[in-house]
Order: sequence, then C-alpha cells, then structure tokens
Amino acid sequence: MPDVTVRLEGISKRYRVQHGWYRSIRDASRDWFHRFWGPAGDSDVFWALRDITFDVERGDIVGLIGSNGAGKSTLLKILSRVTVPTRGTFFTRGRLGALIEIGAGFHPDLTGRENVYLNGALMGMGRREIDGKFDQIVAFAEVGRFIDTPVKHYSSGMQVRLGFSVAAHTDPDVLLIDEALAVGDAAFQARCLNRLAELKEQGRTIILVSHQMANVLHHSRKVLWLQGGQVRGYGDPESMVEQYLKSVREVHQQGSTSTAIGVERPVRIDHVTLVDRQGRSLPTFQHGGLVCIDIVFTILRPVIEPVFEVTFQDSHGYALGGLTSRLDKLKVDSRLERGTIRLTLDPILFLKGDYTINAHIRDRLIDRYYDVQKKAAILSVDGPSITSREVSGHVMYPHAWALVDCHERP
Repeated sequence: MPDVTVRLEGISKRYRVQHGWYRSIRDASRDWFHRFWGPAGDSDVFWALRDITFDVERGDIVGLIGSNGAGKSTLLKILSRVTVPTRGTFFTRGRLGALIEIGAGFHPDLTGRENVYLNGALMGMGRREIDGKFDQIVAFAEVGRFIDTPVKHYSSGMQVRLGFSVAAHTDPDVLLIDEALAVGDAAFQARCLNRLAELKEQGRTIILVSHQMANVLHHSRKVLWLQGGQVRGYGDPESMVEQYLKSVREVHQQGSTSTAIGVERPVRIDHVTLVDRQGRSLPTFQHGGLVCIDIVFTILRPVIEPVFEVTFQDSHGYALGGLTSRLDKLKVDSRLERGTIRLTLDPILFLKGDYTINAHIRDRLIDRYYDVQKKAAILSVDGPSITSREVSGHVMYPHAWALVDCHERP
C-alpha cells in the first residue's frame, strides 16, 4: 500500500466577487433572499478550484504549475489551513511547513526574534526545539544584525529569507513552497536549493509552486498541472511541462495582434514577416539555423535616421532582450517612401518554443517612439527542449566542454 502523506478529494473553493466597497439596500435584500430561497447567481461567485483530487506519497516532490490565476496559491493555502475549502476533504500527515506568501505568519510589530518563535510555534515546534535551532535559522536567513528589529522595517527579501529559514528548519514532513526560490539574491537561492536537496535525501514530501520550469524539472518527481482551477494533468515532469508549454504557445498564438501608437507618426510599420535566406516563409525554424526578420515600413514624412528595434519575449511575456539598427550603425534614408529592413539571426540560439517578436521605430536623438507593433510576429523554434533537463532558460549558447590541465596525483 502506498504511504500517502497528502490527499485531496473533490476540493473546490468558491469566492464571492465583490463589485465595490459599498453595498446598496438592493444588494443586501438580494443576498437575504438568496440565503433563504435560493443560491446566489453565478455572476456573483468565482470558483478558484473545482473538484481537485490527487494523492502525494511520502518522499514525493511535486511541482505545481499553471498560468496566473490557475489556483496554485489557493491550493497551497487550503493545504496549510490558511483558508478552508468550500467542498471536499483533505488531509496532510505529519508536521507541515509552509512558505506561501512573503511575511506570512509574521506580525509586523514584533521583532525578528519574536516572529521566529511565533512562526515556529504555528508550525508545531516547541520552545526548546526553537531554542536549539535559533542560531541556525538566523544564520541561514542572514538577518542576525536585525534580529531584534521589528519585522515591519524589514525589506521583502529579508522577510522571505527569514520565513523560508523557519519553514525549512522545522524538519517538516510536508513542505509547501510558493515561488520562494524566485526571491532573494543568488547566494540565498543557492542555499534554498541545497536545503531542498537535503530534505529530498531525508525523504520529506515537498510541493513546489514555480513559474521557472527549470526548477520544476530539476527538483520534481511528479508535476501537477492546474488550469482554470481544474487538474489538467498529473504525472511525469517532462511530459507535463511539455504539454503545459504547448498549451501556453497555442494560447499565445491565438492572441497575437498588432497595435500601433499615434495617428500622426512620420514612420509606420506595415507588417513583419519571418523568412529563410531564400525569402521563404516557414512555420518553424530550427535551432542553430537561420531566420530573417523583415520589417516592411512606410515613411510618411521626412525624419532623421530612424532607429529600428526588435525585442523578444517568451511564451509567458517575459522580456528576453532585443537589438537595434543603431548597434550596427545602419542608417535608413528617410527620403524613401517605402522599404524593408532585415534583421538576421544566424545562428538561432533559442531553445524549442514560441517567441513573440515586437517591432519598434524610434527617434535617433531623443528615443521617442514613432511606431510600436506588439506581437508583430511569432518565431517558432524546433530543437533542444528545456524538458531535456540538459539545458535551462531559453538560449543554448555556442559552447564546447573540455577537461584541461589534468595532472595525476603522486
């Protein structure tokens, strides 16, 4: 029989939509009527979770993925008993440690020291146990100098460091983490990852929410994919992440529209196309291959050397940098009425996925925008995927591994 540490059966969570801070007599009368003679209308409620059912076995590390608003944080709040489900049942076996919000469980007027004891007690630790671990908690969080300062004077980074440190040192049987690994500097994130590795070796159960698919793939043994408050999939990390990214790409492509600013702009972007070296439009381009980004423009009235810019975003809308024609000292003759400017990426360094291309035209002197085309095109790349676990991020850099200066020990 499997040793189940966390079980949810038919968990649903409903919130009532508030349309304003005030309430009229009509609103109160309607609520009173529905309370006795019928349910509130569907327009007044929002289901953050619907019929969530799954088990987590002891020692599992479950990555929880989904777009914003999918219900991930609500699910963790239910498991940590911050809120209660509208329907369904659940249980967690053993001591629970949770870091679901920055500063959750902290009282702003209490000092860091007092909050360590308060938060530790809320997580089931006795005073003697906290006494024995206090120095380790403070050292891990690196707030020793401010430990007797009220938490309301802490930065958000200091709060999350102290919160994670307390949660991780409770020796929890089940640890819930909501995007904590995205906060703090590189050194703190490394300590968090090392602590997670230690808990994994000890066979602790971890549920980790993250938008960083590399973290999810690296740490998870299973992945739960939520969408619209419902379970879309639960199983193998590579398969779940691949399906999730595919769904994000499909939604992103459906929403691809171009918008422009201003009606009196002197230079206009007509359209953006992606072609190969022979000018052929392709649905997909290969990693390591070549793509030409052609921007067709019209000059409506003379301007001095307009600057063209292309920026890239991933499927979640995060910026991945960009390039300008000024970088290569390319000058555009403003006496042209219509033309095409080409940006060639050779080789394509992006990993497998869909990338949004935004095109801009700016003034050379004061960086004023003449025209902005958001989601002007979608670059679909085939090749190595983040789900291979051999690469991370969105770019594979030209590289070569080698072992050098090897000397045999005497």
